[in-house]
Amino acid sequence: MATITRKFRRGLAVSCTHGHEADPKALAAMLKMRDKWRPDTVLHLGDFTDMAALRSSAKPDDPDRAESMADDLLAGLSFLRELEPTHILLGNHEHRLVSLAHSGNAVVSYAAGNVLGRISDAAREMKAKLIPYDGLRPSACVQLGNALFLHGVMYNVSAARDHAEALGMSCVFGHTHRVAQEHGRTQRPVVGYNIGCGIRLDVGYAQTRRQTLGWAHGLCWFEYSDDLTIVRLETLSPHYRLPL
Repeated sequence: MATITRKFRRGLAVSCTHGHEADPKALAAMLKMRDKWRPDTVLHLGDFTDMAALRSSAKPDDPDRAESMADDLLAGLSFLRELEPTHILLGNHEHRLVSLAHSGNAVVSYAAGNVLGRISDAAREMKAKLIPYDGLRPSACVQLGNALFLHGVMYNVSAARDHAEALGMSCVFGHTHRVAQEHGRTQRPVVGYNIGCGIRLDVGYAQTRRQTLGWAHGLCWFEYSDDLTIVRLETLSPHYRLPL
């Protein structure tokens, strides 16, 4: 009988660092893990900027509006350059730019289009694949082994389970800012991995939400072959002790 051997490669995924709202300690731990694990594939799963000023509900006097979109973008791209990703996924915060690039307001349209252009140029410079935000559609996902990597769309308490069930495959995503692992209720075994965030846990616009108390800094490190992915979740906060 022939022996089947798998060649495994290493990967690292982070998410939701939110530009100028990032927590420096969380970012430092992510970069340290990258240096120690030495992955072949590195993914940022989206929301590398915050773009709070572009929220549809934002008002001119809101305290959570970014003082400068330029500073927010600079912080987000600066971390990406340090992370050296092979794949950059757009999250729902970057998707605000895509929507507003077609705004009837010429100033808003120009600003959003300009920021999108700078993100695209930076990805090209880093030789990273730029993946659009497209819900649960295949165009929004990166498949490595037998798992899908995406930003995520659902925000409920069972989001890890629900993403895996909706996709019909094991998946790794960010979006909810929580760390969770849940098995899907399917005949074929599927698991959803929610990898946490890098945003400040006391960020202003979420102070009144109970959901925020479940946020945690985290990341995912994994190994994958052509047909198998082995995922490990790492919760960083509050101890920031890395496994390697």
